[in-house]
Amino acid sequence: MALLLLVGMLLRTCYTELCYIETVKKRTGQGASASLRVDDLARLAGTTTRHVRALQTSGLLPPPALRGRTGLYDRSHLARLSAILRLQRSGFSLGALRALFSAWEEGLSLGDVLGMPPRTAAAGGAAKGGATEAGDEEVGAFADWPTRRGPRALAVVPSTLLGGAALGQVAS
Repeated sequence: MALLLLVGMLLRTCYTELCYIETVKKRTGQGASASLRVDDLARLAGTTTRHVRALQTSGLLPPPALRGRTGLYDRSHLARLSAILRLQRSGFSLGALRALFSAWEEGLSLGDVLGMPPRTAAAGGAAKGGATEAGDEEVGAFADWPTRRGPRALAVVPSTLLGGAALGQVAS
């Protein structure tokens, strides 16, 4: 009987230690994926819970995994949210972000998204100011395009100069 009590105590101790180790792994992010509630995700990203939910509703942020009634976000949500916030600060609209992320999910490159041909060494040299024959040909291809004039601008000139111009006293 004493042996059974001793084994039972050892099993409880091991179970308690194992439970503690797993809990510490989850809290420190050493497990497979750290679980963050929406408040934690917003705080780590430097935004509000309302903004996180709005991005989720608009489809920019994927929905969290549900455990009961609690949504749990992981590191991929945090990385995507940080990218969204950084691009918004740079001036990207929600529509542009939606297009960028859907292209990224499909594995498209930036050239594919922009609809541009791949860059070549000659194009890179021309962009940096080096004159190349290919660059000259590209500029010549636009020679037959009609020129477009913008609206005429009204020049703002101080009244002292206007008064002097009327009297012929403007210095050149």
